[in-house]
Amino acid sequence: MTVDLTIYLTAIEDELRAIVSAPEDTVATLYNIMAYHLGWLDQDLNPAEAYSGKRLRPLLCLLSCKAAGGDWHQALPAAAALELVHSFSLIHDDIEDNSPTRRGRPAVWTVWGLAHGINVGDSMLVLARLALSRLRDLGVELGTVLTAAVALDATLLQLCQGQYLDIAGEGDVDTTEESYLKMIGGKTAALIAASTQLGALIGRAGDKTDSYRQFGWHLGLAFQMVDDILGIWGDPATTGKPAASDIKSRKMTLPVIFALQAGHEGKKLADLYRREHLSNEDVAQAMAILESVGARQYVQQQAAQYERNALAALDAAGARPPAEEHLRNLATSLTSRQK
Repeated sequence: MTVDLTIYLTAIEDELRAIVSAPEDTVATLYNIMAYHLGWLDQDLNPAEAYSGKRLRPLLCLLSCKAAGGDWHQALPAAAALELVHSFSLIHDDIEDNSPTRRGRPAVWTVWGLAHGINVGDSMLVLARLALSRLRDLGVELGTVLTAAVALDATLLQLCQGQYLDIAGEGDVDTTEESYLKMIGGKTAALIAASTQLGALIGRAGDKTDSYRQFGWHLGLAFQMVDDILGIWGDPATTGKPAASDIKSRKMTLPVIFALQAGHEGKKLADLYRREHLSNEDVAQAMAILESVGARQYVQQQAAQYERNALAALDAAGARPPAEEHLRNLATSLTSRQK
């Protein structure tokens, strides 16, 4: 992130810390585990400065609010709510995918167990919904707060539906690109679209609110496609995930879906994906097939197109400088990221 965004990032952390604060000592550890996931504490629950993610969703919310002509400070509770929803989804995703690490550290469930992992994720979700009530304290109209709450709840359902489609589709070699787009629309794009939508809503964008939402939606699709690339070809030292983790999990990501359509090579890949477990040799063979048919290049081209769609929607929103420039730069940086 650029230096220009430091003021927003600092305000986001302050808002998150205010929300993720134990109401009494008996539940302090519950909140400390949340703080661990957010990067503020280490495994022993001592202060730390671990990598805590990009804070992409709250940033998009605040910048969209400002770009729409609003006071971005008023959107801070919504921004924090979006980050907490994202965190809830990651904690549960690690459990559902049996992923032992998150951002280069042990995942919550591997340190404190499945039961605490589920409960911590649920608690973050409830805190996210309660956070929206803080909007009233900052002068946001009740009608706007209610609209934001409904939009967030609808997004939560899309997240769950997208996650279902992702889990149900593992190893399904008949998955189409159309069904893939529906899956990532729920799993990834919905929350990013809600981020720009809520910011614009609080910023009183009026009939331009949907253009902000479309900006986030297309950006979310591009973001997930880049994530697909990193899930196969990303450097574990940078991504914090094992090499070729999506192949080992038989994830139906866009590079795989594209390669499955490639004649003889596609049939070889399908045979591999029909196996219940993939050996290291199987993974290497699958990656060689992806390389040979140009799967990586295809996904890069698709991500670039959705980035262009996002920027066109931002133009249609009539976003104001300097927030417009920040949104544009943020969108562009996401399609070239390495983690």
